[in-house]
Formats: sequence, structure tokens, C-alpha cells
Amino acid sequence: MYNVFLYDGTFDGLLTCIDEILSTHINEDEVVIAEKDKYQPMLFDNPVYVALDKNRSQELRQKVINASGKVTFKKIYYCFLSEAQNKETYIYKYIKLVLKHGKKVKYLYHDDVVNFVEKASKNVSREIGKYMGLMRFNEIEGGVLYAQFEPTNDILVPISYFFRERLKSFKWIIHDKKRSKLSIYDTRMIKFLNGMNLNASFSDNENLYQKLWKLYFKTMAIEERKNLKLQRQNMPKKYWKYLIEKN
Repeated sequence: MYNVFLYDGTFDGLLTCIDEILSTHINEDEVVIAEKDKYQPMLFDNPVYVALDKNRSQELRQKVINASGKVTFKKIYYCFLSEAQNKETYIYKYIKLVLKHGKKVKYLYHDDVVNFVEKASKNVSREIGKYMGLMRFNEIEGGVLYAQFEPTNDILVPISYFFRERLKSFKWIIHDKKRSKLSIYDTRMIKFLNGMNLNASFSDNENLYQKLWKLYFKTMAIEERKNLKLQRQNMPKKYWKYLIEKN
């Protein structure tokens, strides 16, 4: 029988849940962690919901940072943002290793838990890096900049904080259409909204700009030097959907 611990789906909620498990000293092989809204009860499971406690999550965060540094904690966060199966349980086991081995955890090359977190974290980091360069903002009515994307991983938060620094003087919206989530920036602060879809209309200036950009892209392209295979290697097709020059 597994001890199933449920959390609210947030990163702080997961840390609270892990802190609760660590305090019980249950055998880690008997632990399963799942998001409350996605959990499907199984026969003989013993589900327990652990409510978010910001103080407990902050305390565990600091313990991990003290033991192994901010880079290690960032890997944990990025793993959480991934779509990897059973990521919560692996993060719990990884945190146990961090608290036991400290900075030496990165040398546990053959540990399945360490490899899982490293792989998931790198996958998220690569996708964030891609969208830092490929995100396209369009002007919608009211002069607000609007970008839409459908990332594999749940990277809206780190992407939004990146563009807060790059576009700090503009009002903008970033829309994760795959998850129906928005971030809205008003030149002062970012607000995140879930369960939201937006049908935005481009401004007249934006429509003109897109026509000019497509014309420029077509004019500058050298037909004899086209290499679609190399293009797809450097920029997989999943990134093309919201690129003006590819539509």
C-alpha cells in the first residue's frame, strides 16, 4: 500500500507536502505525491491532502539552498515545471539526497533520481532559452504587446520574468494557449491568471508591420541557399506556429 500525498499544484504547495513527508520518516519507496486535481484514486491507496504553508515551503527552500546552493534549487524548480511523469515523487527523493549529501549530490552520476532531475531540468532550460529568442510580440488594440505560445513545459513564469527585464517600459500579455494561462504586465508588476483564453485583435499598425516583415523576409531570402533540413535542426517545427515569417 502506498502513502499518497496530495498537494495543490503549486511549487510552494509541493515543497510543503515534501516537508510534511520528511517529518514523518516514511519509507520513500512507499510514497507517492500527486496533484490533487489530477489524482485518480486507486484501491488500497491512503491519500492525504497537505495544505499549502508558505512558512514551511520557505524553510525547506532555504535548507536546500544552504545544503547545495541556488543552482541545485533551480534544477528542482525547473524539474517541477517539466511535463515529466511522476516528477513530484522524484523531486521528493532528490531533496532527500540533497539534504544528505549536500553539494556532492551532483556527483551521483549513476543515481536514477539524480539523472531524472538533471534531464528534466535541462529539457526545461533548453526550451526557455529557445523562447527567449523566438517569442514574437504583436501589438493589439490599446497599444498592448501580445505574445502567444504553446510550450511543451509549463514555462510561463520564468519566460515572463525574463521579458519583464527586456520589455520593462511596455505593457504586455504572454499567453500559454496550451494551458489557458496568461501573464499580464502593466509596467509595474506581473499578474498570472489561470483558466483564461483571449481572442486578441491586431492593431492596424501591427497588420501593416506583419505584411512588411513577410515581404522583407521573402526579399532577403536567397533561394539557392535554402536548407530546410538545417532550419528544422536549429529551430524545430513546433516553434514555427507563431512566427510571422513562417506563416
